[in-house]
Amino acid sequence: MDDKKNEGSQPFDLSELAGFQFGPSWARKGAEASKSRIYEDIPDHDRTGKRRDNDRKPSMRDRRMPERGEGRRDTLAPSKRSERRERRGERPQRELPQPAEGLRVELRPANAILELFAKQIQRQKRALPLLDLSRVVMASKDRYDLVFMKLEDGPILIHSTMGDGACWLTEAEAITYLWKADWFSKLYTREEVEIPAPTGTFTSVAKCSLGGELVGPANWHNYQASVMHLYRTKYAHMDLGAFKARIATDKSEEAIADWLKQVSHTTVWKPTRENAADVVLTDTKAVEADFKANHFDKVYEQTDKVFVNGATPRAHLSPGLAAHLSILSDKTRRFPQMLIPNLCHGLARHHIPIYKWQGHHYTGPSRVRAIPADMVLADRMTAIINWTKENSGQKVDAMCAALSGVPAGTDDTQKQAARDAYAPYVADMIWLLEQGFIVVTADNSIWYPKGEAAPEPTKAPSPQPRKKGKTKAAPKAAKPTEASTPAAPATTVATTSDAPADIPAEATAPIAEESTQAPPAPTSDATTASEPEAKGTPTEITETPPPTASPASPEAPEATAPADAGEPAASGESAVDTPGPTA
Repeated sequence: MDDKKNEGSQPFDLSELAGFQFGPSWARKGAEASKSRIYEDIPDHDRTGKRRDNDRKPSMRDRRMPERGEGRRDTLAPSKRSERRERRGERPQRELPQPAEGLRVELRPANAILELFAKQIQRQKRALPLLDLSRVVMASKDRYDLVFMKLEDGPILIHSTMGDGACWLTEAEAITYLWKADWFSKLYTREEVEIPAPTGTFTSVAKCSLGGELVGPANWHNYQASVMHLYRTKYAHMDLGAFKARIATDKSEEAIADWLKQVSHTTVWKPTRENAADVVLTDTKAVEADFKANHFDKVYEQTDKVFVNGATPRAHLSPGLAAHLSILSDKTRRFPQMLIPNLCHGLARHHIPIYKWQGHHYTGPSRVRAIPADMVLADRMTAIINWTKENSGQKVDAMCAALSGVPAGTDDTQKQAARDAYAPYVADMIWLLEQGFIVVTADNSIWYPKGEAAPEPTKAPSPQPRKKGKTKAAPKAAKPTEASTPAAPATTVATTSDAPADIPAEATAPIAEESTQAPPAPTSDATTASEPEAKGTPTEITETPPPTASPASPEAPEATAPADAGEPAASGESAVDTPGPTA
C-alpha cells in the first residue's frame, strides 16, 4: 500500500520529451527537406499530388458509350466503321438563310384584329393597356402582317395573286413554286401514260432514305435527272450535298421490280386553257416554259410593297423573306413593346383614342381628363365621382352596392333586384366613361384618373356686345364709320361754312397732308376742328391736332380712306380732298 502511495506522489521526468514535436508531419522541422527528397525523382507534370490515370483501376464511367462525335470502340468491321465515320463527318449542318438585303420590313397588326379591338372597346367601355394588346396580337401568327418595302437598290417583290400569300424575289423561285402550289390543277391536268420499260442490266436501285422514293439505278441514263427532280419537288429546302448523302443503294429484287413498274408509266401534262387541247407536255421543263409564256403575268404581280400574313407557310416565301419573318416575329414576341407604335397607328385609323396614364399607353372609349371647374353634374353622377375619388381601384359592383344601398344577392330574386337597382348608376357611369372623367379597367376596377378638377380655362378677350345709349369699347372706337356719324354732313359743313372764299390753296393743302399722315384721325373730326382757325396761317393749321386722336388699332387708316373716298359730294367736294379752289 505504501508503495502505491509513494508511486503517485513522485514527480514526472519530462526531459525526454523535449525533442518531441506536436502537430502534423508537414509542419515539423525538416519537412521541406524530406518533401524535396520524395519528389526529386518524379517528373514535374506528376507533382500535383493526384493519382495518375495509369495507377487507378478502370470504373464503370470509363465503360460508358461515347457521346455523339466521339470515337466508338473498334467493335465494327473496318469497312462499315470507316463508312459510318465518313458519313457522319461529311454531313454538313443545315445553315439558316440570311435575310434579304435592300428591304425595309415592318410588323403590323392585321386589320381583322384591329376591327375586333375597336368593337370590344366601344361595346365594353374598358381601358386596356397597349402592352397587353400587343401580347394578344403576338399570341397567334394570323393576327399580324409583315410589310416588305423595297428600298432604292432592293430587289423586286413578286407576289402571288392567287390568294396563297406566296412571295418571291426571283423569277426562277416563282416558277419552281408552280409544282407545290394549290392552283396548279387549275392550269394543268396530269395524266399517266404507259411507256416501254428501260432495258439493260440493273443490279441495284438508288433509294432516298428520307421518304423511301426510288430514284433508279446508277447506270441508268436518266439517273441524274431523276435525282434533281426529286430534290426540287420535295427536298428543295435542304442542301443538295446533304440530300445526296441520304441516297442509299438497295440490291433487293423487290426494289428493282418496283422501280421497273414505276418507270414503265410516265406523267404528261395538258394545259386547261382554251385552244390548247392538243398540247402535251412530256417533262417538267416544258411545263415551266409553258407557264412562263402563258400564265406568269396573270399569276404573279411585281410590286414594291407586299403584305404577308404571319401564318403564311415558310415554303411559300423566298428564303430571304422567310428569314425576315422568323427573326422579326420571334423578336417581337419576346419584346411586345416593339409593336406599340404600329398598334397606335392601327387603332387611330379605327378612331380609337390613345392616351398615357400611370406611365403606360392605354386605349379606351375616351381620353382621360379632369372635370371642368364650371361643370355642374347631376346628384347621382356627383356621388359616383366622390365615391371613386375615395375608393379608387375598387370594383364596380362595390360602388353600385354602396351608392344604391342594395347588396348583391345570392339567389335569383335578390340578384335581379340588385341589377334593377344598379341600372341607373351603370348608365351614369357609362356617360362618365365616355367623357373620360373615370376609368374602368379590364378587371372591372373603377379609377379616378385625375386627382384634381381641371382649372377653369382662360377665355380670350372678346368684344363686348354694344348696348343702346352707350359708347362702344375703346378698341372699337377708332372705326371712322362709328366714331363720326355721318361723314357726309361733316363735309357739307366744311364746304358751306362761314369761312371766307378767298382762302388760298396753300393754306388748305397742309390740311390734306395732315389728314393722310395721321392714321387715327377721322376726316370729319379734323375738318370740323380746323374750321375756327381757317383764317390763320398755314403753320397754325397744320399744328392743330385733332381732339379725338388716339393710338387706336391700325384698322383706322384702312377704314378712313374708303369712307371719305366713297362719299358722294352733295354741294361740292370735300375740303380735305379738294381744297380752296372747289369752295
